[in-house]
Amino acid sequence: MTDTLQSEIHDILQVAMREAIAAGELSIPEVPKIPFSPTKTPEHGDFATPVALGLAKQAKMPPRKIAETIVAHVDVAGHPHIRRIDIAGPGFINIHLSDAWLYETLRTIVTEGDTYGTCDKGAGARIQVEFVSANPTGPLNIVSGRAAAVGDTLVNLLNAVGYDAIREFYVNDAGGQVARLGESIDVRYRQALGEPGLEIPEGGYAGEYLRAFAQDIVDAEGDKYLQLDATERVSLFRDRGIAHILAQQEASLERFGVQFDVWTSEKAIRASGKPMAILQLFRDKQYLYEAEGATWFRMSDFGDDKDCVVIRRDGEYTYFVPDAAYHRDKFDRGFNKVIDFFGPDHQGHVSRLYNFVKALGLPDDWLEIAIIQQVNLVDDEGKLLDMSKRRGKFYTLDVLIDELAAAIGERFAVDVARYFFLMRANNTHLDFNLALAITEANENPVFYIQYAFARCWSIFQKSAEHGITPRPVDTVSLVLLTEPMEHELIRKLSEFPALVLFSAEAREVHRIAHYLHELAGLFHPYYNQHRVLDAEHQERTQARLVLTQAVQTVLRNGLALLGISALEKRM
Repeated sequence: MTDTLQSEIHDILQVAMREAIAAGELSIPEVPKIPFSPTKTPEHGDFATPVALGLAKQAKMPPRKIAETIVAHVDVAGHPHIRRIDIAGPGFINIHLSDAWLYETLRTIVTEGDTYGTCDKGAGARIQVEFVSANPTGPLNIVSGRAAAVGDTLVNLLNAVGYDAIREFYVNDAGGQVARLGESIDVRYRQALGEPGLEIPEGGYAGEYLRAFAQDIVDAEGDKYLQLDATERVSLFRDRGIAHILAQQEASLERFGVQFDVWTSEKAIRASGKPMAILQLFRDKQYLYEAEGATWFRMSDFGDDKDCVVIRRDGEYTYFVPDAAYHRDKFDRGFNKVIDFFGPDHQGHVSRLYNFVKALGLPDDWLEIAIIQQVNLVDDEGKLLDMSKRRGKFYTLDVLIDELAAAIGERFAVDVARYFFLMRANNTHLDFNLALAITEANENPVFYIQYAFARCWSIFQKSAEHGITPRPVDTVSLVLLTEPMEHELIRKLSEFPALVLFSAEAREVHRIAHYLHELAGLFHPYYNQHRVLDAEHQERTQARLVLTQAVQTVLRNGLALLGISALEKRM
């Protein structure tokens, strides 16, 4: 149902409720906003509203009686888009739309083409979406891959509904973790030169990627860095390691179809003096105090169970300070809203960051934080693979794509990986089934959707081969689309714009993936049971070509939002 039609039906029901109130048949203080949802079966109409159920207490009437009262004041004959209204169950109001509305939907889809599903609801409001933001201490793992797919798709959705959204990566290139990276590279460097008895420091990084990096340094430059003071050498290796790993991360993301608009450095934030300004602001507001040789923030003033350290005994900031400064920097750049995606190991940081933003005096609804939950990679035997960056036993995004590409080709590997990462709500755990991902059959949801698009394309290819030229939609008799499966397809197509808007506003990108699979699930049996190209029924053929074009358009637009290819042929 299009937004315009939903608004029209909403107004019709509200007018009916006002008339019922004026007639003394319905006693409620005000007319509420009316919720709608698509019905699951055509027998129950095209969509339904439970508004009567919500009014029972204040109206002091049974919900079904309320529904009957409202419907009695609707002049169905005076509204061409409504075929009939009936009442189901305890008081659901079911709306059955006219066939004319179905045909208008097809004309809209074909006319709008690539813009079908978009709107200007966001009115150009600026939104920054920060995601991935992996520490530059190792290759991206598959949880980062999931974050990349979710964040990238959300930005696509936000821009589709009228926001000015950007992708941003926060590079944690300062602090203890990158210091341990430099120490770990130093150990690998000296090991490569034959120094015995060395071990990776506690909290360091033992992955083979650092052994290879250190060996490259030795091969190119030999032992010249042994002449440096140990502190200087570790610092140099830290900076070179960050640059090397960050370049690898960027290359992995580009391979995955994700390009960030902005890369922000924590080191640069620290050097800007903004953390000191934030601390001074907190001191002025009396949020800080000294205890046990450290500086503490009164987190308990904001409802937390305990305060937190912001400056350690050694004078170093905890990560809270640059994080607060970074978010102030986001606000100063003029973003109307900021959305942060955190990994599963940052759950405890969520409430504290909200409190820091509140302490900065920023609007309560300015920051949103969502968690990208763990990805469990399932092998061919159904076993979960363990992943740990520091132990050097972790499954990278590149390794995943390499394995998929070896089985189904590079062209499809990214498509499959992105869809599988988007199949579940990001706040739930995800089992990534490798065996299913490389299955080139209908069981694989990616290929199932792409095959539906390819079938649409093949219909138009065959029509050209048979000399059948699709006519402009306004010259086609769409009333010839009378099959129940055709009407069901059109109803599903009509849901797309509202779904795009809802998915963007609710940050639930997985809904687009589910929708496309459902749409393909309607088109495949229709294709198998009904001939689109029929020389004996030229007018019906033209109508079915319009329907096919509409299906193809929505599949293409939906796949584009997910960053997945719409292929003319499945090979």
